[in-house]
This record gives sequence, structure tokens and C-alpha cells, in this order.
Amino acid sequence: MKLICISLGSWLIGLSAILFMFVVVEGDSLAAADMKTATITSLAVTALLFSLAYAPSLYWLRKRLGGCRPAALFPVASAVVINLPVFLIGILAIGRTLGAAEAFAFIGAFVLMGTTFGLAFVWNYRSGELQSAKWSYLKQSRNRPAFPIRQTSLRSLISTD
Repeated sequence: MKLICISLGSWLIGLSAILFMFVVVEGDSLAAADMKTATITSLAVTALLFSLAYAPSLYWLRKRLGGCRPAALFPVASAVVINLPVFLIGILAIGRTLGAAEAFAFIGAFVLMGTTFGLAFVWNYRSGELQSAKWSYLKQSRNRPAFPIRQTSLRSLISTD
């Protein structure tokens, strides 16, 4: 349920950025057909991207790091690294199906959605720190005394059995 709320919130922020850029670029108010097209297209793309790329990648990263530290890595990963195919598609669409301003608005909206998704992911999953095998080994080695002292009883030292 958390991921669905994170996904919807991220999508709404990205959709508002897309619609805002349409208003800024065109200078007019948006027609209902433009809003419907932008909504349906962005919803379809983000549903696939969030379910197939963002969530599994951030869960993998969280498991690999043993938690959500460093926290800045998650928004960067979801905004830049995971969105590389989206950037490529947006840049290749310039001159074919999208104008330059529309393509960069598309790319900017996905950077904003990825950042929002990454921040919300860290916010919601920061308390459940995971312990990977390597991390627990390092943690145990830090807690061990430098010179282990063997505790024996005085009776065992004196006995001559």
C-alpha cells in the first residue's frame, strides 16, 4: 500500500509539472483533449516504470546496502540512473514526435518523479534497517574486545586433578 501511495504521489507531481510546462510553452490554457492525452500517456508510462524499474531497483539497493543509508543515493538512483532509457527516448524523439521544449519537459518531469519516488521511499523505509551478511560481520568485529580475556574460576586453577 505504501508503494502505491508513493507511486500515485510521484505521478501527480510529475503530471502537474508536465501540465505546467504545457501552459508555459504554449501560453494558452490547456484544452481538455491535451490534458486527457497527457494524463493517460504519463499514467501508462509511469505505471510501467514504477512497477518494473523504480520499486525493484530501490528494494535491491536497500537490501544491498543493508538499509537506507546513504539516504541521498536513493533519490539520485531513481532520478538519474533508472531514468536513463527515458532520457534516451526523450532525446531521440526531438524532431520526430516532440518539440525540443516538450521533450525536455518530459525529461524534467521524470527527473522530478524519480526524485520524489526516491525521497518518499527513503522516508517510508528508513526505519526497517536490514542487515546484510557483510554488515553484520563488520558490526560484530567492532564489538569484540581487542584482547579476549578468558574467564576461569580460581578453583579450576588450583585443582590438581
